[in-house]
Amino acid sequence: MKYKNNILKIILLLFIFSLFFRIDFRFKSTVECCSDDFDYFSHAETIAIDQDFDYTNQIPNYQTFLYKNSENGKIAPVGFPGAGMLAAPFFYLGSLLDKNFNPAGGNEILNYTLLFYSLSPIFYFFASILIIFKSCRLLDLNVEKYKILLLISGSGITYFAFERFSMTHIYEMFIISFLMWNCINFYKNESNFSGSLVPISLMISFLVRMSNYYVFLIPYILKKIIPKNTKNISRNLYFQISSVLSIYLYSTISNGIYGKLIFNPQEVYGTNVTVGSVLNENSNLIDFLIAKLSDLFIILFGNEFGIFWVSPIVFFGFFIVCLNIKNIKNVANLLLFICFLQNLAIVLIWRSTAASYGFRYLYSLVPLCIVVLFLHQKENQDSKVLNLAVFMSIFSNLSVLFFETTEQTQLSMIEIENSFGLMRNYSEPNYVTGVVKSFTELESYLIIFTTSLVGIVFFKIWLLIFDKASIINFLSSLGLPTDNQDFIKYLENLEIISVYKILFIFLILLFFCIYFVNNLSNYKKYLY
Repeated sequence: MKYKNNILKIILLLFIFSLFFRIDFRFKSTVECCSDDFDYFSHAETIAIDQDFDYTNQIPNYQTFLYKNSENGKIAPVGFPGAGMLAAPFFYLGSLLDKNFNPAGGNEILNYTLLFYSLSPIFYFFASILIIFKSCRLLDLNVEKYKILLLISGSGITYFAFERFSMTHIYEMFIISFLMWNCINFYKNESNFSGSLVPISLMISFLVRMSNYYVFLIPYILKKIIPKNTKNISRNLYFQISSVLSIYLYSTISNGIYGKLIFNPQEVYGTNVTVGSVLNENSNLIDFLIAKLSDLFIILFGNEFGIFWVSPIVFFGFFIVCLNIKNIKNVANLLLFICFLQNLAIVLIWRSTAASYGFRYLYSLVPLCIVVLFLHQKENQDSKVLNLAVFMSIFSNLSVLFFETTEQTQLSMIEIENSFGLMRNYSEPNYVTGVVKSFTELESYLIIFTTSLVGIVFFKIWLLIFDKASIINFLSSLGLPTDNQDFIKYLENLEIISVYKILFIFLILLFFCIYFVNNLSNYKKYLY
């Protein structure tokens, strides 16, 4: 009976992940200039292929938004390099297959380079879940793997794993999860190996997003959370040696990319936003506080990706941290509050959803939020907050799935007024209610099916049996909109893509589902 139940769970998980796996950014031959996606792709390419930090052959002449060192003329993408470093092994493997086994040489739609690069965040997504699960178990928290999966996938971060793959957010979650695991393993088991990995994890975390200064507080926060006397990690010899090595590596990487040592991300972006400049936007402190509290309410409950609706794990993590701040003597509570404030400050300054799905600058907090939520359950012997977060995560998962399926859930291509009252591209001030409305529209389900791996497998099998014209005629007879040029192009792309690539994607997802169902619950002892 257990075997049959596991088979059903694997099939269900595979079907769900296949729906989340979308082709919008994959039915291309490369990641095109100029966008954030292209910046991170450029880092992966120069590391994997050129094996240097010279971006002159990556950045085209017409790219105007880039970093440039006025002293030595060195140029670089404004996107931070850490995501490219983590994705580089996948990029390299894909390029090897294109070079040696691909008759088209890698110029076709979804070549092996792009395929493997696009699978990189999916690997790190599942690796993060595994690491977070192990970390919670090591903290003696009563965690359930399906709840963790639902909470993490409902944070909004799945969009950046399964669809918009060339962004940083999955890599942020992974490396911060990895950092937390090594800190916990050091404090609980005095593991010198984990102690030596903490500085390296910190270095990569900072390189993935150089505005996440709060990551340097995490080792101390976890030391205070663990309920027993623990050694000071800064006195560990392996930690000290690794720290020196990590500082040297960071200096080498920073000088190699930017021609100088950089710690302030504003130098890369060429901006100079200060606390004073933000304060000067309001005539007095009272007006400033009222304005920011109003903005905070929009972030928490607003119709435009309010985190209560579309990222419950972050909302309830913040709720618990605010609840615990009354115990000001607990240093961990204060430092956790600072972590949230640092991320919220970025959103409050920019006053936008950053032209993509949700308040994505908050997604790096997901690993900390998971620990905070389950700690709250353990310490208070109360699952009400956890259960509410899980319940809301059902809607937030659907929110990701229905993103950009109808006009009500699409980001604007022109400037419109966002929820903060600013004129911005890529906004949707009525997104949450738009998701609810899209539940009743057939178009939503057709788009989800067609653009997902489920649809790819279905239509590819169909194309192997019938020709494209026969398929279009049959669908037209059913009254479906087959005269759409996007759909015709979709079928043309599917004709080009090898069945082996589709099978490979399917098997990768199947492997992760099998491992999750059959192995993750078997951690009675911990792997070190």
